[in-house]
Amino acid sequence: MGTFHGRPAGCLLYEIAHALHKNNNELLWLACVSLTDQFVHERLSVERYQAGVMELEQHINGSGNLEMATSVTLKDGTKVRIPDVSRISYEDEPRLMLLREWNLYDSMICSSYVATKLKTWSDNGLKRLRLLLAKMGIALVECQQKFQYMSSDMKKRLKEEFQKLLPEYGLSDLYYRSFQRLHGYSSKVSAADVVYGVTALLESWGGNHHTDHFWNAYKALSLNNLEDLQLGMHRAISTQRATLRQGSLAITRKGYIKSARGFRWLKLEDGSDAELLAHPLSLTKFCYFLMDALKEKGARVKPMICAALKPGSSSKMVLIVGVSSRPRLGAQHANRFGMVFQSVAQDLGATFTHDAFESSWIHLDVASVNAFMIHISERL
Repeated sequence: MGTFHGRPAGCLLYEIAHALHKNNNELLWLACVSLTDQFVHERLSVERYQAGVMELEQHINGSGNLEMATSVTLKDGTKVRIPDVSRISYEDEPRLMLLREWNLYDSMICSSYVATKLKTWSDNGLKRLRLLLAKMGIALVECQQKFQYMSSDMKKRLKEEFQKLLPEYGLSDLYYRSFQRLHGYSSKVSAADVVYGVTALLESWGGNHHTDHFWNAYKALSLNNLEDLQLGMHRAISTQRATLRQGSLAITRKGYIKSARGFRWLKLEDGSDAELLAHPLSLTKFCYFLMDALKEKGARVKPMICAALKPGSSSKMVLIVGVSSRPRLGAQHANRFGMVFQSVAQDLGATFTHDAFESSWIHLDVASVNAFMIHISERL
């Protein structure tokens, strides 16, 4: 039938540790991050995510995180925060990518959920966004400064103000249940922030070997390496800006996205943006962005294939990613692209590598791309 994603490995490992009475906050936090990773990269249904959240909330409650002391009272009555406390909490969070590292205005423009709903790449979309912010009583100059410098009163009222107006703008699902880790005096990161930062470090392109990228990403999972994580977050912001630029170009330029019988496909042409997007997870998120944007335009939902020249590829290899549809509860639609990709590449006698964990990613020589798409169309 194709490939499905199972339970997050981090959650399975935490359950094993819990059964052996070897669980701790570090493992619990990694379980939160692993579940959020599947949510961010759209590898599980909303219902499965919510069920996973409920399980982890029970573990958080049972491990004493919510009752953990965060301050002490001195003899003169002065309350002092404890610097080395590290606890996990949960709360509703907006689907605004890396909001704490960005600003409210740009995060809303670029975040895939808001961008595709409001079409923020167009003049009308920007007008609607500014009108929404004005109705919420947020001055443009305030929402364009870094989020951490916004008034604390406004940050507290943000959810309340959003929820008054979201249905009017088709943004009813803006908020979702998420996890946060509080560490030291002022360090607070959400599980989604970690996912975006670690993914960007993992998919960095440069002179270093892939092994170096892996260990950089691994180190950033620890909150003792916040500088590494913040570097990844800023790279993730650059990648998301590229997603919006290329997504708007593909949606507005006639003929850029080609339609076959059973899917749509395109090849990224822009060299600088392809350098940011020509990585498996980034290109997969780009496919979902296009599918959402086309759906909001009224187009029929079809699977999407995207090709991008690998950065620094002297052999002119192209990364091709195939996305079928979003996971839905009870749906029987698996991703069939993996099996079809390998079969077609072999039939063509093309040079290819197909050795990633995710079977719907393949590297193919650039000369074979057009023939490859024609054969894929015939198979599907």
